[in-house]
Amino acid sequence: MDPVVDVHAHFLPLGAIHAATTGQPWHGTRVERSARGTPVLVTGDYRVGLGSAEYWNGPEDRLATFTDAGVDVQVVSVTPPLFRYYLDAEEAIPAAHEVNDELRDWTTSWPERYRGLATLPLQDVSASVDELDRAVNELGLVGAAVGTHVNGENWDSPTLLPVLRAAEELGAMLFVHPAGSRVEAALPRYHMRNFIGNPFETTVAIGSLIFGGVLDEVPDIKLVFAHGGGFACADVGRFDHGYAVRPEAREYPELLPSEYLRRLYFDSLTHSAGALRYVIDTVGADQVVLGTDYPADMGQERPVDWISSCEGLSEQEKNGVLRDNVARLLRRDTLRPAS
Repeated sequence: MDPVVDVHAHFLPLGAIHAATTGQPWHGTRVERSARGTPVLVTGDYRVGLGSAEYWNGPEDRLATFTDAGVDVQVVSVTPPLFRYYLDAEEAIPAAHEVNDELRDWTTSWPERYRGLATLPLQDVSASVDELDRAVNELGLVGAAVGTHVNGENWDSPTLLPVLRAAEELGAMLFVHPAGSRVEAALPRYHMRNFIGNPFETTVAIGSLIFGGVLDEVPDIKLVFAHGGGFACADVGRFDHGYAVRPEAREYPELLPSEYLRRLYFDSLTHSAGALRYVIDTVGADQVVLGTDYPADMGQERPVDWISSCEGLSEQEKNGVLRDNVARLLRRDTLRPAS
């Protein structure tokens, strides 16, 4: 049987953990420990807490936790607050190199348990193209994790197109994750910057790619969106109607938005069986893969149990989410079951 693969799992770099113990900054970010024992990342005036003490765990320490949860393989990416596209490129490029080199160590030391998604210094597009090539061809990583925007620039920007073209050419998976909500000021309390802000950002990223005609430029790109794709599936009827009645929505795309949506992949992290059923019905059973957001407190601790409990899904659909669908994103022969 093919392994259960989690495409949405994060880590805190060992260099950042070491910096926290010494009180030194890690490539422009200071790492503190909160009263609850969780990491806090401080870069200039920007401060963000990571809601789980398990971020302190290295690759060996976390194996037992996700194995107990029924996951065989984690596809790991750096925690999104450390994308930090606002840094000077001179600071961001070596930070990305260090993260990606560490991921190479994870995947070579535990080849049956980890795959890696590179981080890219997207404030420098040329350096990002070079780093993606190095990550895939030299380090053996399976793609990259990228933010839903780059310093406010959406993915329909011509500036970012070379990164998408490089990913398509390399056959690399791009995992798109919120990294800094642009509506945070309107959502100051109750953690709504996450509950509402994160799905909003993902929806904007998807809408920009569709309405900007980008998916016609890179038709074979492998794009996976976190958190069930935000609000995109729920809003796709509005997308299609807008395409029919608004000329500015028809300027670039050649197809209905719903047709482009079915080219994309989405993780299963909806926290609702009904929402997951709706995503599958909207984009197709083959387009949804397992995502847990490990080790975040907004993640899912028992993903296999949860998927198995979703009465509205057929056994074929459950196996697709847990095992089968990811094979189109990652070569099946690289996904050996854990021993």
